Amino acid sequence: MKNWIPNHLKFPFWWVFKSPQRSLGFITLWTDLKGIAHFIWRKYFIAVPPKPLSICVGIYNRSELFLNHFIPSLAQCDHPELIELSIFDCGSNDTSVLKEQIQKRFKGSLKFSSEIIPFTRSMSFNKAVKQASNQVVFLCDADFSLPKDLVQKCSNYTAPNTCWFPIVFYLYKNKPQYYHPTHGEWMQWGGKGIVACYKKDFEMLGCLNEDFTSWGGEDEEFYLRCYANHMKVIRYREKELLHHWHPSLNPKYKKLE
Repeated sequence: MKNWIPNHLKFPFWWVFKSPQRSLGFITLWTDLKGIAHFIWRKYFIAVPPKPLSICVGIYNRSELFLNHFIPSLAQCDHPELIELSIFDCGSNDTSVLKEQIQKRFKGSLKFSSEIIPFTRSMSFNKAVKQASNQVVFLCDADFSLPKDLVQKCSNYTAPNTCWFPIVFYLYKNKPQYYHPTHGEWMQWGGKGIVACYKKDFEMLGCLNEDFTSWGGEDEEFYLRCYANHMKVIRYREKELLHHWHPSLNPKYKKLE
């Protein structure tokens, strides 16, 4: 039957009937529609003042990507006076001076903790959020470049009981590092680990599930938990939120080579 459906209609049908959140029931369709209405209202009809933002990163041995892409893009963001960078490092050994190198490239507010413990994404991000000072938090991996207007977007698309899960663009290996349809692909069907929300909502939901100790899974589980707790969810393609290629053992990303 799928072969009879034109390609431009396949995604809307998938979104209505097969999106992962539909496993919780079709009430999630109403939740999604509220999220779309919130996105349109905040983007086109009202002026939302920029709010202080804590960018939270859990890191282990991604120092080169972090220092060469993440930090330079962060240094170019609008409203630097509103940005706090909150990092929890699990004893990275690919550089001995990670904190000093960050401070050399980024002059804004920095909270940096390091502990030599086994890395898990959920645990390290939970610790980065816990030490964050601001009401709005943005959880992002170390191998990304950030949009210049990140502070305004996080202000626009977060509110009490509202969270933003941007759809990010994954770059192919050896491609120019800016958005173009031939340079990579959208993580449309997965990639829910990047999220902005209120810190109190993140904590109310129980933070990321630390039972996930191997790669992946904690992002999807948290995403579905937002729906189960009737959060409004905003999800759309963000062209300036770029994931930079790196070697990975995850077969899902092997095709990016």
